[in-house]
Parts: sequence; structure tokens; C-alpha cells
Amino acid sequence: MFRNVRTEPRRFVFRSRHLPELDAKWSERKEQIEAELAEQPAPETANNRPIRFQSANRPSSSAWRHRRRTQISGARYAILRAALIASALVWLAWKGIQWIETSDFSGVLKWMENA
Repeated sequence: MFRNVRTEPRRFVFRSRHLPELDAKWSERKEQIEAELAEQPAPETANNRPIRFQSANRPSSSAWRHRRRTQISGARYAILRAALIASALVWLAWKGIQWIETSDFSGVLKWMENA
């Protein structure tokens, strides 16, 4: 198969991670980790703080809520500003088209012919 090769190339051997022969290694590792966890002391539940869920209806005086409301109102004003600028540009383009349609460019064209 390989004529001009002095050393035969390495062959690929597929080994699945899910074969039963590898389960022994994994079970040993699992037992090791479980033993380490069993040696550690259990966390004290007295020091843990309970999770407080804030109601959406109750007003909050936190700085985060204030910043978030300010950010939302700023985004609304930015959208309004962009809409006003876009409408002004559309109006200017419409007026420009009307001016071009009603203007007489014959003087300009004659000047270009005579030049």
C-alpha cells in the first residue's frame, strides 16, 4: 500500500469514551471525588441569607432601579429624536423635489450650450 515510505504511518485506532473498559477509571475517579466531598464539613445553613424576591408593584429606592429607569427614558428620547430627524430629512427631500420640478433650468442649459 505504501511503496516509497520507509516507516509505516501510524494507524488511527478509535476508542470510544463510553466503552465498558473505561468505566473502571471513571468509577475510581468518582469514588475519589465522593470521598473528598465526604471529608469536607457541611456548609452551615445559619450563615446563609434567604433569597428576597422583590415585587414589581412595590416601588424600590435602589440606585440600580433609578439608573435603569433613566436608561430606558434616555433610550425613548433617542428614538424620538431619531424619528424627528428622519421626518425632517424626508420633508426637506420632498421640498427639494418640488423646487426642482417647478424651477426653470433653461437659463442654465443655454449658458452651458454657449460656453
